Amino acid sequence: MKIAKKIASLLILFAVSTSSHATFDNAIEHYEDGAYKQAFMEFQSLAEIGHKGAQFNLGVMYLEGTGVETDPVKAYAWIKLSDKQAQKEQAFLNEIRQQLNAEQKNEAEFYFNSLDKSFSEEALKLALEPVYQPVDPSLDTDNEAKPLKTIAPDYPYEAAMKGVEGWAKFAFKLDREGTPTDIQVMDSYPGDVFVKDSIAAISKWQFETPSDKSQLSKVYKYRLSFELDKNNRKNRSIISEVKEKAESGDPVAQYYYAKYAPMVERDPDFNPTMWLYKSAQQGIADAQYELAEKLLEGEGCEEDKEKAISWLIQSASGNLGRSQFKLAKLFFKVDDKEKAYFWLDKAIESNDSEIALELAEYLHELNDPKYPLDLIIKQLNEADLDKFSYPVKHHEFAAELYFLNGQYALAVESQEKAHKVMRKIKRVPDYMQERLAQYEEALESSKS
Repeated sequence: MKIAKKIASLLILFAVSTSSHATFDNAIEHYEDGAYKQAFMEFQSLAEIGHKGAQFNLGVMYLEGTGVETDPVKAYAWIKLSDKQAQKEQAFLNEIRQQLNAEQKNEAEFYFNSLDKSFSEEALKLALEPVYQPVDPSLDTDNEAKPLKTIAPDYPYEAAMKGVEGWAKFAFKLDREGTPTDIQVMDSYPGDVFVKDSIAAISKWQFETPSDKSQLSKVYKYRLSFELDKNNRKNRSIISEVKEKAESGDPVAQYYYAKYAPMVERDPDFNPTMWLYKSAQQGIADAQYELAEKLLEGEGCEEDKEKAISWLIQSASGNLGRSQFKLAKLFFKVDDKEKAYFWLDKAIESNDSEIALELAEYLHELNDPKYPLDLIIKQLNEADLDKFSYPVKHHEFAAELYFLNGQYALAVESQEKAHKVMRKIKRVPDYMQERLAQYEEALESSKS
């Protein structure tokens, strides 16, 4: 049958042309493996943010009745929407249309019009695309902490000899004296070339501490750059290759071009937010999350919380824990507790090690009987400590939770771990010594 051949050839075409697109690839793989319901849900998610291949394949699945009940009306409408600009599938659409009776033909056009109002390129631009603005270079969102004392990091010898430049971006907490602890690598380029030397330096820095001591649990960000020559040809060559792929429509390249091009891009009109949008449209969850952050901050675009939430929901629906957590916090702020608890529960279920510490702290501060100490401790233990350098705050928080839960031996053990890590940085402060004494006293009392 002609329709079956058409389906097979186009599925292969889309699979080949978007080999670097993880979400679309996953949907294709699920389809080919016979996991039709999963494939259908993934195609639908992408179709609703304007992915033409997903819109077409969604129509195919309605036509075949794979993963969903057969519905030639919806099949026609989705395929027509996917072909609205290209106008390459008219023969295929006519073939489907010939299978419809008069009533179904009217329904198909009505359904297409409803899809067109919500999911056409024009509609999605209004609903999801940021209103771009020039990037303000004075807004340094990478460096939120103010250093008071710094030590220049060593430039890795091999990198210097090869003319390699790059950077490392960290998230960390501050103790009461402004010493960074629980240092976590958020991102680095290229690879981990500059990570070790950056951590060695930044761990000896001292930062300005917040006047409000309740802010000591805040996570700060800082980025260290390693530059030899602004006109470094090697970096410009690498970024040029990424740019070429990004411009050809590769969603992964679009994401990395948004992240790394600002390092060497001379064009003052270059806007990373624009490239994040292009990548987000094609289902890259990290791009969707970072685009939402740009929309919330008004960075490279007008501030728009409604669009930010739409993108967060897209990435959260793909089980990205940090998006789910961000949504929960946003909905708590506007007192929409039903949605807040829904997304908070999803974030907990995601077992996302990257947000484990922050999420555990948030649950503890929430002080809701729905989330008992046992659950918060379990959440904290999801954290991957291999991704942290000097995890003082993590061990201290674990000790506090164990103490409150009456697990005094574990409280002492965790506090001692915090001391051991702190001694690698500096002398253990008095307040930490006092906490250990408190936990030891409780342990002794529990034995008598």
